[in-house]
Amino acid sequence: MMSESFTLSILYKGVSQEVDCTLRISRFKYQFLCTINNTEMILEKDDEGNFRAMESDPFSNKSQKPDPALVKVVIDELERILSE
Repeated sequence: MMSESFTLSILYKGVSQEVDCTLRISRFKYQFLCTINNTEMILEKDDEGNFRAMESDPFSNKSQKPDPALVKVVIDELERILSE
């Protein structure tokens, strides 16, 4: 498995933010592991080619989950980059 780290710069609710991500490539798929609001999220494409997001540790007892709208902004930025 190969991996590469990078930082996404996004604008969310008028505030500039940086999201640390790692691209993980395996034989048949790739995933982005992105830390959003101190929660590591796995972003990957489903069978229909749409991104889905899930926590890398769904059993953690975090009191505050990432805002779904913020996750969507991160996904939109990844899609923009991938389409270039």
